[in-house]
Amino acid sequence: MSISLDTALSGLQVAQLQVDTISANIANASTPGYTNKILPQTTQIIGGQAVGVNASALTRIVNQTLIRDVNQQTSVSGYASIQQSYFQQIQNFQGSPTGGTSLSDQLASLDNAFTQFSQSPSDPTLLSQTLTTAQQTASQINNFSNLLTNMRAQTEADISANVKTVNSDLSTIAQLNVQITTLAQQGQSVADLQDQRDTAINDVSKYIQVSATTTNGNMLSVVTASGAVLASNTAQTLYFTPSNMLPTSYYGPPSGNLSGITIGSPTGTDIAAQGNLGGQLGGLLNIRDQTLPTYGAQLDEFSINLASRFQKEGLSLFTDGNGKIPANTPGNYVGFSTLIQVNPAIIANPVLIQQGTTNPPEPVDSSEVLNRITQNTFGNYQYQQATGSVNISNTLQPLDSLFAPPLTANNNVTGTVNLATYAPNLSTLPGVTSFPATFDLTLGALGTQTITVNSTDTAASVAANINAAFPGTNVASINIQGQLALNYNGDITVADDGENIVQAMGFTAGTTPMPQPSFQVTVGTNPPVTISIAPADTTTQLLAKLNAVPGLTASLNGSGFLVMTPTNGGSLGAIDVIGGALSAMGVAISNVAFQPFRQNNLGPGGNLSTGLLANSKLQDYIASSISDQSEAANLNQTQSAQETSYLNTLQTQNTNLSGVSVDQEMTHLIQVQSAYTAAAKMITATQTLFQDLINAFPN
Repeated sequence: MSISLDTALSGLQVAQLQVDTISANIANASTPGYTNKILPQTTQIIGGQAVGVNASALTRIVNQTLIRDVNQQTSVSGYASIQQSYFQQIQNFQGSPTGGTSLSDQLASLDNAFTQFSQSPSDPTLLSQTLTTAQQTASQINNFSNLLTNMRAQTEADISANVKTVNSDLSTIAQLNVQITTLAQQGQSVADLQDQRDTAINDVSKYIQVSATTTNGNMLSVVTASGAVLASNTAQTLYFTPSNMLPTSYYGPPSGNLSGITIGSPTGTDIAAQGNLGGQLGGLLNIRDQTLPTYGAQLDEFSINLASRFQKEGLSLFTDGNGKIPANTPGNYVGFSTLIQVNPAIIANPVLIQQGTTNPPEPVDSSEVLNRITQNTFGNYQYQQATGSVNISNTLQPLDSLFAPPLTANNNVTGTVNLATYAPNLSTLPGVTSFPATFDLTLGALGTQTITVNSTDTAASVAANINAAFPGTNVASINIQGQLALNYNGDITVADDGENIVQAMGFTAGTTPMPQPSFQVTVGTNPPVTISIAPADTTTQLLAKLNAVPGLTASLNGSGFLVMTPTNGGSLGAIDVIGGALSAMGVAISNVAFQPFRQNNLGPGGNLSTGLLANSKLQDYIASSISDQSEAANLNQTQSAQETSYLNTLQTQNTNLSGVSVDQEMTHLIQVQSAYTAAAKMITATQTLFQDLINAFPN
């Protein structure tokens, strides 16, 4: 009977514990991190016979693999989602693609302002509008650069807050590890403490990718992806020191001035340098050290090329506050986008926009500088250049002797009278005093011949007689206007012998010197300049003549070829006039591109790449930069949504497995209540039997 009572009492006690467990499950059904608990039961056996029931410590219904997956995905989702707010700030600054407020739109406005001004260079209103648009362009560049710097400073504030949270979580994990180990050794339930520890580990996973491995039974060791132990029975402290953020600030041991995240002390192991940090801290470091500095490098690259391309066309429109433009070499213009402004000299004297900032300035009302800006600064090419392909570097010889064959310049002398109208012969040619008439014709070194014109001669026979007098020259011909034309490579002298035949044919008596070989050079909108080459001219004298042309620079390159370049950029024209000098020197005009945009070794640390095309117009480059940023923002948004969705799926699976189902708990409660009632009835029956047994004995 005693055994029956003990059995009933053990069942009653376990049922009570079961009720307590179920009640706790139902009460915490919506508590974050709480997992479903069960009370394991074992049969109490004495002498091989079941004599009751024992209850073990509470245990959790969990899947450690699923918990690990949730933690890992929490880190992945945190990495993507933390960056979204930063990308959104950039998108808000640039505006919508059709909003007309982006830096690309501002540059288009500047291009349009110069185009309009070039058409009316004396209009003061257009001058003022161009200056204002230039100032607005510089201001928008400054604003974007400052936004990037401020956003990098904000990442440091966010990193500091996250490190503080992680340190608190690590301390909690270590404390729980000690408590769980101690209580487990005493045989007490640690299920609720394990829930708290899992919650803390999951919270750490939001900021850093970690894994939790079991050591010494119930002890969990929290380790980073690179293997650094953050917590076990003790917690490591993470250190981060915010900096005074500047455009030139960068992270990159040992010379970078931005802090990493160290373990144990400010000079401890830098887990940021080990890579694979993951989580929100990994995302923030990526934004601080890669994304935003890359956008800053793109902006600096645009700014230095904007200033340089204006300067190369003779207008230093954009400078720093001292009127200077940094050298366009790597590392020299980091942060220039923060400093760029309209040249103080131009603000003081806006007419320089029209006249240029080089000496001497262009004349008042000239559109030369403005045309160079519209055609070249906003285009693909810096200037046009004429380059020869024949070595003329021997300056001790006359230039003509350097060519094979030598330069030639034909001397043309043509009468003004249509001799063909006098037919069948020239007997009726007015003005001739008598026939036969004669005149002397001297052709340079060929000497002088007397030409006789008879009354029976025709225009064609006169030309034939001249050619017969100078065999092999074919110096005379009748052109389509019926005029006698003399063509010879040398001086031509005509002298009348008294019959007035020279004047009658429309010639002026005297010597016509052979013209010198010549060509014309046109720089920009300036009038063409004719360059003549005298027989004794050397290359040195030719270069002197060319360098005297306003706006032109001439020299010989390393191969001895002639090179002609507009001094202040712009267009160049060169055409032969007499003698084919340009052709003899092999001169051809080509477009010279601007220095390409740099793609690599950029940014504060000199280790970033823009990912943009090198050979671009200003407009194409900044549009490509904005497009690159927009694409990155959209990609991050999509990735963040996908990773968050997957995390939600894993969390749902984990909740379904480990969470509390109120319906199931209520069903279980009914079962426990039945068992409790049965045990209570058994105790009552046992007590009745015991009382009856006592009553059976006499007092």
